[in-house]
Amino acid sequence: MQDERFRDHLLRALKIVWIILGFVSGMMIVVPFVLPSPSVFALFPVCSARAAGGSCILCGMTSAFVRIGSGDFTGAQAANASSLALFSLLCLNLAGVVAYTMMRAIRHANT
Repeated sequence: MQDERFRDHLLRALKIVWIILGFVSGMMIVVPFVLPSPSVFALFPVCSARAAGGSCILCGMTSAFVRIGSGDFTGAQAANASSLALFSLLCLNLAGVVAYTMMRAIRHANT
């Protein structure tokens, strides 16, 4: 009985975290389309690895997302090779979060 309650609470908590992270990461998708590039670059700090002269797996991702927002997919790929894949996955995740949230809202409205 206690294990079932724990499992139910854990699943509910994971769904809540997924929804919050889905909408927050969804903002990373929307921002390059609605804000000018200087404003986008001002929102995100310079990577500490790049500031130290190195690089990390996400280096160039802000530039890549800004380029995706302006339709420059080749430039985005040049800025970070994984940018198109990450952008696509974030779009799919946001679509899933929005669909789940809407289904829950409709179900809640009908009860």
